[in-house]
Formats: sequence, structure tokens, C-alpha cells
Amino acid sequence: MAERATQPHPPGRFSWIVRHRSSIRKAALGLLAGMLVQSAAAQEALPLKLAVVLGGSVMWDANVFRLPGSVDPLLALGKPNKDDRISTTYVGLRIDKSFAQQRFQLDVTETTTRYNNFTFLDFDALDYRGAWLWHLTPRLSGALSTEHRQALVPFADFRGFQRNISNTDRRNFNLDGWLAGGWHLLLGVFDSETKYSQVFLPQTSSRSRGADAGLRYIAASGSSVTATRRSSKGTTINQPLDPVNFIDDGFRIQESELQSTWLVSGKSALNGRLAWVERSHEHFPQRDFSGMAGNFDYTWTPTAKLRLVLSARRDIGAWWDLISSYSVSDTLSFTPTWQASTKTVVRMRLDCAQRDYRGPVIANPGPLRDETVCSAGLGADWTPLRYVTFSANLQRDQRSSNYSAFDFQDTIAVVSASLMF
Repeated sequence: MAERATQPHPPGRFSWIVRHRSSIRKAALGLLAGMLVQSAAAQEALPLKLAVVLGGSVMWDANVFRLPGSVDPLLALGKPNKDDRISTTYVGLRIDKSFAQQRFQLDVTETTTRYNNFTFLDFDALDYRGAWLWHLTPRLSGALSTEHRQALVPFADFRGFQRNISNTDRRNFNLDGWLAGGWHLLLGVFDSETKYSQVFLPQTSSRSRGADAGLRYIAASGSSVTATRRSSKGTTINQPLDPVNFIDDGFRIQESELQSTWLVSGKSALNGRLAWVERSHEHFPQRDFSGMAGNFDYTWTPTAKLRLVLSARRDIGAWWDLISSYSVSDTLSFTPTWQASTKTVVRMRLDCAQRDYRGPVIANPGPLRDETVCSAGLGADWTPLRYVTFSANLQRDQRSSNYSAFDFQDTIAVVSASLMF
């Protein structure tokens, strides 16, 4: 029997958390018990929401590594098949506690993922998010939050046949000052860090920090419009300056954003976002780029049981390889949801994206990569009891690229169950 791969600890301060998971759980439960005792002793009717979540799923993935149909899996993977059965289990704790005008939230989830064939992809993930939703005065409020996420990097773009785990940490502080009428002043600071366990140049490990300022107007109807200016500075991690391939070790991002929520009627709403993004680099202006990003989502609820969402989205972001500097992706999506009964919900999703790779850094690079990715999915949720949910999903993905090595077709089926108490 093949030896199971040893799970690496996340780097830095989070390695201590992983090593002491059991102690952390006991301390959290002890703290919760103390809070309950103190609350009971004080005879205060303060709201408390506590939930333990258990769940699991079984997934059948027909093309784990997103290989083109022309590739022989025996030659590429050393196995005659490219499909696998993937089992996932998770346990989570959710706490939502209010003290006067203050509100504290904690969400901790530990997930175990096991592959039947490609066991070297097995991994354990510890995710958590904590937030303090604070109120200093009726006119001054905000939030302080921290978040940690671990995930297996998808193989659609990462073409290595090994496990690549991303560890992402985000910390945010924001302030909402009510000026007068429907006008609000928004201020915020943030920092983030993403590290990958494998070297992947197009999405290199990096850290960044920045600040934003904005102005929001909220109408009496609930519609709103927000203008924001955001600026951040980042550095790469374990990626030295490379003057041969124009790989930089630092960057800046400036973003001007306009967001709007329009309640068109009692049955429809339009959410929109437009942003102008500029990214510049410390040493190699060949990697600089700018462009428009945004999304529009139209939601229509013609009946109490039917909800239709039509979305259009443009994303722009850095993509470092030996030819391109950034990518632009335009996506159209249609998502209907039908409440078939009081216990059953049926969902469908259709989307298609056109993705172009731009910003050549060398003369006469040849044709730049462009591709079309389409996906169709059908799913259903059944809730026979208030805290028990069973789900089933079927999804079909297909990518066509002018670089045949990036073509693939895939079918994914998932059945899952969750229990909350």
C-alpha cells in the first residue's frame, strides 16, 4: 500500500495553530462555557447563536488534472485513468454573540479531503474567520476581521502533477461614519498574504497592504451608490528579481470603483460595479497594465418560488509568464432557482467566459493565449428536517484554447450531507 503523504504545516504563526488544534478547540469550548455561565449569573438576555456543523461529500471527478483528450494518462500520470473519487468530511463551530451594541462572530472549520486513486493530493484544511462588528456611537460603526483559508490550487491552470496548497490570510478594519441624511463616509485599511506550497509563476506568493476611502449614499428605498478609491502596495515572496524574464518583486495597485444597488421593484433588483484598475511594477514597466473591471447582476423574482439571476462580469488581473503580463476574462451567467416544495430547492447554472492573455513582454511573441470556458450545472437541496440538508450536483465543464495543451473536458458529480445543531 502506498504511503500517505505527510501533510505540511502552514508556514509562520499558523503552524502553531495546526499543531495545537485540539487544545484550541477545548479552549474555545471552555471560553464559550464561561461566557454562558457569566451571562446566566448576570441574568442578561443577550442574544447568542451557537452552531456545530458536521458534513461530508463524495465527488466523482472524470478529469482531475484537466488533461486534454489527446494526452495518455498512463504516460502523464503513471496511471491508466485520469478520474478519481474524492471524499470530504468537515466539522465546524459557529458563534455569533452580541454585547450591547457590539457583535462578535467566529467561524472555524476543519476539512479533511481524501483521494481514492491520487492519494498524494490528500490534504487537511483549517479555515477560520473572526469579526468584531463594532458601534462606537449611533453614527460611527465598522468592523475588524481576520480570515484564514487553505485550498488545493485547481489544475485548470496549474499544470503540475503534484499537490499545490494555497494559504491565504486577510485582515481588515473599516469605518462607517454617518454624516447626514443618507450620506456615509467610508474608511478602511487591509493587508493580505497568499502563499503556495509549489512554485507557480503566474500566481506567485505575495503579500500586500493598503487603504481605501469612499462615500456612500443610501436612499430611503434601500437603493445605494458608493464611490471608492483604493490603493495598495505588494511584494512577492520567495521570488527574486529576474531581469531576464522581467519578473518583478514589487507592485502597486490603484483602483477607482463605483458600486450601486438599485431596487427596481418589489420583484427585481440590479447590482452593479465598475472599476478602473491600474497595476505598476517597481522595476519592469513592461509588466504594467490598466483596464476596466466590473459586474452587473439582475435578479428577478416573478413568483414566490422562482428566482432568476442574470450576470455579466469582467475580471482583470496579473498573469506572469514568459509572454503575458495580465489576463482579461468576460463572463456571462444565468442562474435560476426553483423552490419546488417547502423542503426542496432545485438550482441550475449556465455560464460561459472568454479569457484573453495580454501584455506581451517580448517582441514578436507569436499568438497570445486565448480561450473559452463554458460550464453547465444542475443541483438540488433537500431539507427533510430543519437542521439536516442533503444535496446533489452534476456539472459539465469544457475549455477550448488556441494552445491545445490547455483544452479539456470534465464531468463532476457530487452528493453531500450536512447537519447543523
